Amino acid sequence: MPRTSWVEAVDRGLMVDHLAEIGARVPRRRTEPDGGHGSLATTPADLAPFTAEDLDEARGRLLRLARIWDVRLRSLCDEQHEAAAGDAGTLRQVAFHVADCAFYAAR
Repeated sequence: MPRTSWVEAVDRGLMVDHLAEIGARVPRRRTEPDGGHGSLATTPADLAPFTAEDLDEARGRLLRLARIWDVRLRSLCDEQHEAAAGDAGTLRQVAFHVADCAFYAAR
């Protein structure tokens, strides 16, 4: 399994960027635009095989990040979950988008 899948989902933004979006939108602040290039470039490091140590590190990172998401989303009331900001959709839609990151893992 190459590094690309989990790096795309975590380090390059899906989970971290959307968590930052929720963190900014709840107090009605502007979100920071994503200046990253996502998957426009694949480096040789992205294609390196996962070692057992890499898998252990990835699991730990993903579990910690999942806990942050859980705490943050549970702290919101229904009104906050359903609040939309322009064309960005509701925070509930953002959460479901992130939960559907199986798409990234399958690549």
